Amino acid sequence: MSKEKRRAGTVTKLSDYLKLFPDDKESKSEKMRYLALKEAQEIRKFEIELYWKRTGFFWAFITVIYTALFAVLCKYLDCPCKYSFFVPSISALSGLGFFFSVAWHMVNKGSKFWQKNWENHVSLLERNEIGPLYDVFLNPKTTGSRWNPTEEFDFSVTKVNMWASTLISIISFAGCFFCSFWLFIYSNHNYLSVIPSGLIGIFTIIIFIGQRGNKDIEISDSEEADLNMIHRK
Repeated sequence: MSKEKRRAGTVTKLSDYLKLFPDDKESKSEKMRYLALKEAQEIRKFEIELYWKRTGFFWAFITVIYTALFAVLCKYLDCPCKYSFFVPSISALSGLGFFFSVAWHMVNKGSKFWQKNWENHVSLLERNEIGPLYDVFLNPKTTGSRWNPTEEFDFSVTKVNMWASTLISIISFAGCFFCSFWLFIYSNHNYLSVIPSGLIGIFTIIIFIGQRGNKDIEISDSEEADLNMIHRK
């Protein structure tokens, strides 16, 4: 049974956004808007922590996979036989390296989306509660230097991390392809040598293409405006 789409209206005006969090209490500590701000700050902090924990997890997993791949490959090259249990192991490890590299990149993009989502909430809610604290920062055009190693610069840490995951994904794809091709030739054209990496590679590509985000949300059309947000009913 197909999942029914949840309807969502667009939120394009700041006034419409603030109406979602009415200030109907006298005490500031009880106001919905103030409570929403505190909750958004906590969730944003939590998302940032999760972002780097996930990155550490994938770095560790990818490192272990390619360390194991290198070790098994060295054993296979020292083995006098052309085909052995080393061949499917090498093929599977190269495929797993590609899969986890792409998965890491997808997780980075997903984490960045939700981090930016909660940053927007904090930015919009704090204006009437504690002032534009999140939106006031050092002018990057007049401070720091890109080339001076002892000065600060406003590099986007998450973007650098996503570029790193993109590069690792490309390298792992090339490594998986050439490793499979090399195994096929080195094992006297034995097709069994490329089945593990081939299956994992196809599965990885299907997962990447098949992910379409919140496809169960039907968004109504609206005119261009200040905000670009949706409100799920």
